[in-house]
Amino acid sequence: MTSVAVERRTWLFGPLPDLVFGCGLLYALLVVAIGAVGVQMETLSGWLPFALLCTGVPHYGATLLRVYGTAEARRRYAGYGLWFGLAVWGAFGISLATPDVGRWFITIYLTWSPWHYTAQNFGLSLMFLHRAGFAVSVGLRRLIKLSFVLSFVVIFVGLHGARSRGGSDPLYSGDGGYKFASLEIPDTLVQLILFTATLGYVCVTLVMFYRLRKQGRASRLAPVLALVASQGVWFIAPVLISRVAPGVYGQTGLTALAFVWVAISHSVQYLWISLYYARASGVAASTVTATLAYLGVAILLGAAIWVLPAYLFAPGVFGTLAFGSGLSLLVASAVNLHHFLLDGVIWKLRDAKVGEALVAKVSTVAGSAAALRPRAAWPLRFALGGLGAVAVAFWSVGTWEWEMGYRRGVLANDVERIELAARRLAFVGRDGPGIHEELGRQLAKRGQMAQALDEYRKGRELAPMPAAWPGMSAIYERLWTRIRKLVS
Repeated sequence: MTSVAVERRTWLFGPLPDLVFGCGLLYALLVVAIGAVGVQMETLSGWLPFALLCTGVPHYGATLLRVYGTAEARRRYAGYGLWFGLAVWGAFGISLATPDVGRWFITIYLTWSPWHYTAQNFGLSLMFLHRAGFAVSVGLRRLIKLSFVLSFVVIFVGLHGARSRGGSDPLYSGDGGYKFASLEIPDTLVQLILFTATLGYVCVTLVMFYRLRKQGRASRLAPVLALVASQGVWFIAPVLISRVAPGVYGQTGLTALAFVWVAISHSVQYLWISLYYARASGVAASTVTATLAYLGVAILLGAAIWVLPAYLFAPGVFGTLAFGSGLSLLVASAVNLHHFLLDGVIWKLRDAKVGEALVAKVSTVAGSAAALRPRAAWPLRFALGGLGAVAVAFWSVGTWEWEMGYRRGVLANDVERIELAARRLAFVGRDGPGIHEELGRQLAKRGQMAQALDEYRKGRELAPMPAAWPGMSAIYERLWTRIRKLVS
């Protein structure tokens, strides 16, 4: 009979929070809730950046805390952070100047994302098995890994099949050349790979659970079952469904899977394990106040890294590429690729410190939290906190103005509100040619031809706008007609 002590040790925070936040069931709950309420995706998309501000942004901030939060961490990881940062942000700079490089920079990010999520689910599965007392032999470990790898093969060919369309940023208008570049694997080969990988996945997963079940600890397999189910729901089911009903995922297709909804669920999962590690390693105390402080600092650090490059390289500052023309997706690619590389270094169960904190039967740091907590100089803390607060404000203003000012202003034909939103979006570095193109159309409808042409020109300065040529031509034709009438 399983002891109460062992059962408690199987979980980190407890069965419910671990299953919901750590094992991916939050995703299923969100899908069910959205379906039950009947909310349209177009209604939700404008508010997704706020969801990312509370999940994706601090999930990167938590990585920065792991790498730079303590003197010991800086000694171990700061070199990796520096060299990985130089490589990724150097590629970001080249991508700004070379759209062809930028497309592949984005493609690497969107392709690596599901692999990164897969690796995290694999690692968490091993952690739960070790905590529950399962004997994970080399052969069993390889079997578990093969199950997760085969699920990634499914999403990979789904993303890169000939049917896959190049996708841009699902959250903002993609009116530039920076888009996902599919490898366009022939559909016949895609079908063969999907059949083989899916069948292999089912067989390997069944054998895996059979071998685990033979150890007689079936009651402690719940978290692993949930993680495997999440992996299938995130990556396998959508690809197979899209083969039957191609329009299910809308215009952005399967690329959205690696960008928004699964990313949010993964980020929540990452914050869950990061918070536990921070407590177990003594960086954060196990109190509500300390938890909120940890998450707050993660949001501020993450927001600064997300927002600052987008602002500095916006048109009118030091760049020429507009936010909605690819800059937003390039920043997301750089931030996340840096995060993926760092994660490969800092999260290893074979690392004595990590393994002891996540798998050990007892806490590794009882009474040592105060000694290990970060102690940066107050001017640096004040500067970083201020920068983070400004970044959060810019992010919030940009999200609000895009949804409430621009998008809803267009629906209501409210030119004044669109103009106000355009000024505010430009102020926070989120201007885009599509905004000025829409303003040009709206002003032309009202007969304000000079102002309409001015907006069209502003848009053309940000990026080429072939869609704007008919509107500009119509304005010139009307002006020429007026001139001819006056002359005659």
